[in-house]
Amino acid sequence: MATIDVDKLRDYLIDRTGTAAFGGFPAALLDTMDIEDMDGLELCRKAEDMGIDLRDFEVR
Repeated sequence: MATIDVDKLRDYLIDRTGTAAFGGFPAALLDTMDIEDMDGLELCRKAEDMGIDLRDFEVR
């Protein structure tokens, strides 16, 4: 199992959902608020659901 930089992942997800929220998808703002409170495992699951490759966030 790889170690994931959850702070970097959280920042990426917040940026992505925040951009979507202000780009015409206001429901994405709810995702942004949820992401702020997620633990590392929840963040990884959310990222995978969004089709994000977690290897980009591996700690090497």
